[in-house]
Amino acid sequence: MWQIQNTLFGLLPLLVLVWGLLTASHALLHKQDSKAAFGWIALCIILPVAGPILYLLFGINRVRSKAQRDYITKMNRDALDTLSMPPGKNFVPHAMIGQRLTRKGLTSCHEIQIYENGEALYPAMLEAIEQAEKRILLASYIFDSKKTGKSIAAALDRAQRRGVEVKVILDGLGEYMYVPRIGHTLKRLGIDFVRFNPISILPPSLNINMRNHRKMMIVDSKVGFTGGQNIGDHHLADAPENLHSVRDVHFSLTGQIVDELEWAFWKDWHYCTGDNQTLAFEGNHQLDLESETWTRLIVDGPNKDLDKLNHLILGQISAASKRVFIMTPYFLPTLDLMGALIAAELRGVEITVLLPRNNNIKLADWASRSIIRELLEADVDIRYIEGKFVHSKLLLIDDQYSLIGTANIDPRSLRLNYELAVEVFSADFNARMERYFLSFCKDAKPCTLSQLNSRSLPIRLRDSLAWLFSPYL
Repeated sequence: MWQIQNTLFGLLPLLVLVWGLLTASHALLHKQDSKAAFGWIALCIILPVAGPILYLLFGINRVRSKAQRDYITKMNRDALDTLSMPPGKNFVPHAMIGQRLTRKGLTSCHEIQIYENGEALYPAMLEAIEQAEKRILLASYIFDSKKTGKSIAAALDRAQRRGVEVKVILDGLGEYMYVPRIGHTLKRLGIDFVRFNPISILPPSLNINMRNHRKMMIVDSKVGFTGGQNIGDHHLADAPENLHSVRDVHFSLTGQIVDELEWAFWKDWHYCTGDNQTLAFEGNHQLDLESETWTRLIVDGPNKDLDKLNHLILGQISAASKRVFIMTPYFLPTLDLMGALIAAELRGVEITVLLPRNNNIKLADWASRSIIRELLEADVDIRYIEGKFVHSKLLLIDDQYSLIGTANIDPRSLRLNYELAVEVFSADFNARMERYFLSFCKDAKPCTLSQLNSRSLPIRLRDSLAWLFSPYL
């Protein structure tokens, strides 16, 4: 017995060394960032016991593996016609980038309405709900239980009472942003709803990642709403009693793009309900070759769609020849996106980035101030919007390309959340959104290197510490 114990004790250092080498090898094979790989390898070798434990807890990307394992709903959309290039149009090279990423061409769009803030959006949504005849599909990250949320819920209830099919997707974490949760109201009204990756204690499921950040409402397959606005009183920017109001922009679209939005909704719905069978989706619209506006839906998430939006934004900035206008509430770009912005600036492209001065997530704001130095050194124009928090997300490239949707330019949106965006190819829409952008830009205050350098040491340390957590903000 003593001999066995002595033998095991003698083998322990070897086992620890092998364990450290195995975890170091895993980091070497699976980490895409060389600095991160080197750091984990060094930690596993220097601390052969604690290093591998820390790597197993924090170093392995379980978000992507879990998402790829769980999100397996398949909905065939081959019946949805697309065009690589509409007749008489020239969207090269921008149209080719999204097509290579999605393997889908462009869809026609009849009209896009722009809604600034909740004062414009919610009446339009309520009117669409009241006029619905067949079906209402609604998904929102936040759906509050205050005045706005209750009015939408009541309208959905009236619709279902007159025979309209109503289905709602609530994000399992976003629902907890307001108490009492809106799910209680929907359940009491008998509205058919599901929770996306619900939060629970037993069995334990407390993951703050893999959230459904998509916002969309499709009514009778005729009109689709999407953009940055959630359903909540905080988007009523002009309400005097709203001390934490948010300025934002949202859109309604008609035409064949509505089929794409509906396909995205049903894909999430079947995932939430556990129906993983292969389904065929057939839309209700045909390609309109006379359309002046063309679009493409981009779905992004930590599953097989990982990095689509990051690659799309990177590609579009790299293809820009005149200008790049970016508007985002949270700006924590990846190193490759920063490189693309600097390269565009060097070749003479006008770059302007608009960020809110007053941010609702302070850690994200602090981390952003730590990372933008390299852009400022390259003379990229970064400006801060004064006053109320601006939650708008917008990318304008040259004269014909616009990207709208739900994603921010930060790791959470581009790697951890389920997001959607719509590429819009239209000179008219681009000009309309340029006016919206410039309305904020004219009063925004430029951020300079001297301002960045004038921060006190404690503030610089705070910002740098926040930057260390930027992959999870």
